[in-house]
Amino acid sequence: MSLQIRNIVFACPGNTPETYAEGARPAAMFYARLLGLQIIREDWIVVGDPDDPSALRLAFGDGPIDYDPPRWPDPAHPQQLHLDIAVPDLTAAPDDAALLHDYGDHRVYADPIGHPFCLYEEPTDRARVTRVVIDCADPQALAAFYSRLLDLPDRELDTPDRVVLTGSPAVAFQRSTSEPPRWPDPAYPQQVHLDLFTTDVPAGRSHAVASGAQPLQTTGSNHHVYADPAGHPFCL
Repeated sequence: MSLQIRNIVFACPGNTPETYAEGARPAAMFYARLLGLQIIREDWIVVGDPDDPSALRLAFGDGPIDYDPPRWPDPAHPQQLHLDIAVPDLTAAPDDAALLHDYGDHRVYADPIGHPFCLYEEPTDRARVTRVVIDCADPQALAAFYSRLLDLPDRELDTPDRVVLTGSPAVAFQRSTSEPPRWPDPAYPQQVHLDLFTTDVPAGRSHAVASGAQPLQTTGSNHHVYADPAGHPFCL
């Protein structure tokens, strides 16, 4: 059974076609510039590589939740998931990125709608997403779930506070005491979630449940929503 991360979906302002475009497009253009990608879909704004339909994509807009952006590092408005991005030059962040903290070996920025991300300087020809990082109370336990779910058996790092599963992108888990999301409760928003794709949807759904996922929404023809054991929703 093969499940792959297809989209990383960012919550953004807007609950009408007009306000959605106003809220989503600045973030989409921001990541397109940062990662050297393009907007490849307009009705639901998606950023990707038009020459590689299988490449990881970023999408903007989800529901049904009210938009409540993270305010890193405020634990009352926590991030739930963020991206680690490798860049050839750590000083070359986009002008509209808000620097939140400089750790020396990496820097934390916020995108135009408030989602934090980390830049790491690495020998690469262009910026690329290297890790999807999920906050949770027990990184090793949650890593075991995603290892089963995504068939990622190898670990680059395995400590009580941080685990990194080898993949493209890698999937990492870091310890956090913040409240997890409770989809679709707007008081505990998801902010960012993963879309997982499979060529066998019924088998994928069975595999997700057998791996330990909790079904949240299992009606509708397009996708079903599940939660991982820490409460983070994902779509299949």
